[in-house]
Amino acid sequence: MIRGWLVAGVLVLVLSSIGFAKLGNIIFDDKIESLKKAGMPPAVFPHAKHEDIYKCEDCHPNIFKDKRGANDVTMHKNMNGEFCGAAECHNSPKAFPLYMCNKCHIK
Repeated sequence: MIRGWLVAGVLVLVLSSIGFAKLGNIIFDDKIESLKKAGMPPAVFPHAKHEDIYKCEDCHPNIFKDKRGANDVTMHKNMNGEFCGAAECHNSPKAFPLYMCNKCHIK
């Protein structure tokens, strides 16, 4: 009987912690020709760092679709107020500006 409760307790702990697992860095497409021509590495999005500051619904689904590969993020779109360039993100006083290239394009 005690063993059954112990197993159930461990299962509850393990399953409940899965919801708190953080998503790692997301590397945006490194096959874009304009990046290669400019000699820029792909952009790295530190998802876990953003999770520490924001709630999921701050970004999903209004700024980013919550599905791998569903967001066609480009610098052109960022500079025009989409994705990372949204008014509440890197186009605001809250975060570093988009022109600080080496903050995201990390070698």
